[in-house]
Amino acid sequence: MAIRPEALTRDAASRPYSRLAGSFGKDLKGLIAEIISRPSRGLSAPAGGSAAVIDEVSQAALKAEIDGLPSSQWLVDSGNFRVYCARAEQIPCVLQEIGRLRELTFRVVGEGTGKCADIDLFDTYYLHMFVWDVHAEAVVGAYRLGLVDEILARHGKRGLYTYSLFKYRTRILDSLSPAIEVGRSFVRAEYQRSFAPLLLLWRGIARFIERSPQYAVLFGPVSISNSYCPASRQLMVEYLSAYRADTRLVSQVRPRRPYRDQPRVSASAATVPAPGSIDELSRMIAQIEPDHKSVPVLLKQYLRLGGRVLAFSVDREFGNALDSLIVVDVRQVDPTTMARYMGKSGAIAFRAYHALGADRQRSAP
Repeated sequence: MAIRPEALTRDAASRPYSRLAGSFGKDLKGLIAEIISRPSRGLSAPAGGSAAVIDEVSQAALKAEIDGLPSSQWLVDSGNFRVYCARAEQIPCVLQEIGRLRELTFRVVGEGTGKCADIDLFDTYYLHMFVWDVHAEAVVGAYRLGLVDEILARHGKRGLYTYSLFKYRTRILDSLSPAIEVGRSFVRAEYQRSFAPLLLLWRGIARFIERSPQYAVLFGPVSISNSYCPASRQLMVEYLSAYRADTRLVSQVRPRRPYRDQPRVSASAATVPAPGSIDELSRMIAQIEPDHKSVPVLLKQYLRLGGRVLAFSVDREFGNALDSLIVVDVRQVDPTTMARYMGKSGAIAFRAYHALGADRQRSAP
C-alpha cells in the first residue's frame, strides 16, 4: 500500500527501517566467528586453495527464523516467493545460508572469497533482503543494503563496504545522501533460468524505498568477472567510461586497485566501431566470449535504470573481479519503469514526496 505523501514527514518515513538499522547487537563479531567455524563436510575444497564451503543450513532452522520475523519485514509476495528484509541478529541461520549460497554462486562465475562462506563484518550491521521460496523452504537470492546515513553516524565512511574498494571523501556521500549502498546480490543457480527472482529483489528494494522515500539514491559495486576475456572487459570499461560516466562525481572517486587498460591485440581491433547502446555492447561481447555470454545481467539492469559509473577497481579478494562503482538516482528513473517495480500508486507517492513532475527522462545510450 502506498503511503500518502502529504501525511509523511521525513522522520516518519525513516521509522520502519531505522529500527532495523539501529539495533546492532553486542556480539555480532561472535556471530561471524561462529558461522565461519561451522562444519564443511558437504563440499570438498576446489582447486586453487579455496576452502570447502560450509554445510547447508537445515530447512527447519531457516523456517523458524523467517516465521519469527514481524509482518512489517515481509515486503513482497508473488506466488510461492516472498521477499523479506532483516537484521543479522534476527536471522543468524538465514545469514549463514546466504553466506554459503553467495560463495557457491560467485565461484561458478570465477568470483568468490575463497573462504568457507562469503560473510564479513559488514554483514553484521547491513540489512539483508532475501527471497524465500515458501514451497521449497529455500533461500533463492539476496541483496545487502546499507543505509548510508545510519552507517556514517555510527561507523564513519570506513563502515561502508565501497570504501574498501574506492577512495572518496565524505562530501560525495553528503551529495548523495540519504542513499542506500547495495551489493553482494545473487540468485542461486537453480533459479537463474527465470528473471523472476532478480525482479523480486528489485521489487523488494522498490518497496523499501516506497516506505522510506527519503532514500532516493542507490549506489554500489557491480562485478565484471575475471572469467571474461581481457578484450571484453576492456570493451565494457571503454563503453561505460565514454557513455555512462557521472561527469559530476567521477573526479571525486579513486580506485584502490586501478584497472589497467589492456593493449589492443591487433591494429584491426583498434578500428572496431564503438557500441552505440548497451544492447549493441552485449552483442559484441557475446561474439568475443567463447561461451557467448554478454554483459552481466545486473550491470545491464543498473544501466537501464539510468545508472552512472564513477570508477573501476580490481577486487583481489574476490577472484580479481572488476568492480564498477555505479550510482542510480531513483528520482531520475522513467515513471513507467519505476511503476514496474514499485507499483503505480507507489511510484506516484514517491514522485509526489520528491515534488517530481510527470515528464519522463530521456534514456542514455
